Amino acid sequence: MAAALRMRIVYHHRTRSTDAQRIHILEIIGAFQELGHQVEVVSLIHPETAREDARRDAGEAAWKRFVRRIPWGYEAVQIAYNLVGIPMLAGKLLSRRTDFIYERYSLFNCTGVVAARLFRIPIILEVNSPFALEQARDGDIRSRRFAEWTERIICNAATGVIVVSTPLKRILVEERIRPEIVTVMPNGVNCERFSRNGGSAALRARLKLDRKTVIGFVGWFRNWHGLDLLLEAFHQAGLSRQGGSLLLIGDGPMMPALQEYVATHNLQDSVVFTGPLPHEQVPAYLDLVDIAVQPAANEYCCPMKVLEYMGMAKAIVAPRQENIEEIVRDGDQAVLFTRGDVHSMSSALSRLLADPEAARAMGRRALAAITAREYLWTANARKVIQLVNGVAGRQ
Repeated sequence: MAAALRMRIVYHHRTRSTDAQRIHILEIIGAFQELGHQVEVVSLIHPETAREDARRDAGEAAWKRFVRRIPWGYEAVQIAYNLVGIPMLAGKLLSRRTDFIYERYSLFNCTGVVAARLFRIPIILEVNSPFALEQARDGDIRSRRFAEWTERIICNAATGVIVVSTPLKRILVEERIRPEIVTVMPNGVNCERFSRNGGSAALRARLKLDRKTVIGFVGWFRNWHGLDLLLEAFHQAGLSRQGGSLLLIGDGPMMPALQEYVATHNLQDSVVFTGPLPHEQVPAYLDLVDIAVQPAANEYCCPMKVLEYMGMAKAIVAPRQENIEEIVRDGDQAVLFTRGDVHSMSSALSRLLADPEAARAMGRRALAAITAREYLWTANARKVIQLVNGVAGRQ
């Protein structure tokens, strides 16, 4: 890349650099660097040095449990970050020429837009959730109206706002964020990391999955991920009697309840729990899966696990909702079921289990869609650069 086109980017975030957040941060930074750009990270916890702890990541930060007991405590902690974040980011901008700031948006975090105004440089906000809505719904904050006001002010002050789905854009526009600055850009996948190699015979044997059609899930075991629905669908459809096994990759607060269901319904021989795994080990386990499941998803996310399933050429079963249908086409790259309906999920699983060749063909089409629709981190990074250049041209 010619030197004149090489960008100097400051990536700012306010996360603890764990679980999917850490992967997302590292992948987009790596994509910028692969395109020849320079990236400096400004954060309290650098994603490259953060200690990976799969069991810890499956849970919740202790400070969150504490501050929720204090009225307005959650809001106060998040707002207070700006007292640290603004000087920290300004110090970095003073020490080096920067073409633009790329910030992973967090509620009440005005650090990036303030610094961008002070130094008169563009800022791109990456918004992965409507945090005002989400944190009010989860009971973390007291005033959704105040949170939406700050969200509106911060997003409207940005040069551009990137969202991961059309439903998320709709939510932000309803909060009176200017639609012309909002760009829909789904998450990506690293196809070098998530690629199919046939699976490890030794690992398959150790998990007792030989001669089984493996139905799998990877992620954190939390209430809203629908794993109870998946277990019930697996049991009600009698998939174990049809040669199916269920591989649950991960850990989380729902683990005890899931294990109790397995024991109560005598599914110990057909349901395998891997426990917490480092992220680099996940592809090897996922490679054993024939049918990959997204049991549930909120209405505005772009599930990274669905993209990872696609990157590994898996037949996919997922709920029928707008943000999922933006990624995969029903009957072509996935079989979609009625959201929250155990019988509909059972039918989808049974359909693929009964026709292994159709499932494999579906997986191949899912993999082809990754490249055709540019669900790649490098493609996302290139679109961000084009967005910044477009803004600079208009200015």
